[in-house]
Amino acid sequence: MLGHRTQVKNEAISLISNLRNQCAATYPRLCLALRNRIIDEVSKDAYEDFTRLPEIVSEVKKQLNFCPVDLRIVYERVAGADAGSQRVPLASRWFAAITALVYQMPNSHRYFTSPETIKLPYSFSSERFHEIVSVRRETKLFETAASFLANDDGVNLMLIDGPLAFSNWWVRKGEERDRLALIFSMNLLLSLCAERGVAVAGIVKRATARYLIRYLGLQERTYLPDAFILLQALESGERTAIFSPRSDLRRTAKITPFMDLIDFPIHSFYIRTSSNPLLPPIRIDIPEFMLNQVDELAGYCRATAVRDGIPLAIVKADEEVRVTKRFVNEVYSELIPRLERRFSSSLAASMRGDLE
Repeated sequence: MLGHRTQVKNEAISLISNLRNQCAATYPRLCLALRNRIIDEVSKDAYEDFTRLPEIVSEVKKQLNFCPVDLRIVYERVAGADAGSQRVPLASRWFAAITALVYQMPNSHRYFTSPETIKLPYSFSSERFHEIVSVRRETKLFETAASFLANDDGVNLMLIDGPLAFSNWWVRKGEERDRLALIFSMNLLLSLCAERGVAVAGIVKRATARYLIRYLGLQERTYLPDAFILLQALESGERTAIFSPRSDLRRTAKITPFMDLIDFPIHSFYIRTSSNPLLPPIRIDIPEFMLNQVDELAGYCRATAVRDGIPLAIVKADEEVRVTKRFVNEVYSELIPRLERRFSSSLAASMRGDLE
């Protein structure tokens, strides 16, 4: 009897050991059920969207004017500005690092200001924390670009990786003081550009806005964004006419409290810089004092478009400012041993969050 119990115990230990040694993998039948559900739901939604698409595209072509864009290099010294952020995992609080960088062409000059950190208690929700990070990252972007311009007299064009036209989404995000700081930094940059005669534009990649859809009164007939509809309507090397995102938003939302605080009216156009059928057009936002340079700006963006149809200055800034999870993990791996040497292993462990 005892021998039988010992055998069961040994078998149980052996089973547990085998389970520990197995590679972790999602249960195959669960994978199959999940796969089938995703394919079914996405296919159904895609069918509904695509069956309406020809009619929507036809309506867009009927109501909008498209303009051909000639290749032009009229700006000699161009700067691209981008910002990056990454969360640092800590057990005690939310912690994120934010930085921004300006990349100047053609001399490959880099400019950046001191990185910024955000520390908040875990009483803030994850969503709230990420909203604050998003708002402060945009602020850091405009602050760095303005600081660069204040110390450089030779730039002809400043390209910002991101929008100059902000939807009403931004009114509810982050803290009020952070939103006001974002508006102040953006107004500062635009004022500097206006005073010094520097062309400036925001380059919006992967645009999800529906300004034109609202303007054309099609918002109830499709849930697709402007960029996807225009991918079907624009030929490579074409752009839309200028439109006002603020005016278009007012048609449906009635109010535009965030954009009302921008000192310069913002106008936009979409341009298809790539012949790749999978790459949607980019949106270019400009202040009103840039309206006389639309053709020159569009021609430059098309002439210098590289990866994903994005102007080279933006691509270079994005590459050199990106704060990857791998980089943060390397810094984190250096931090924990330092804390262990200074305090104790148990105290250092209490600081450790989840490495992603």
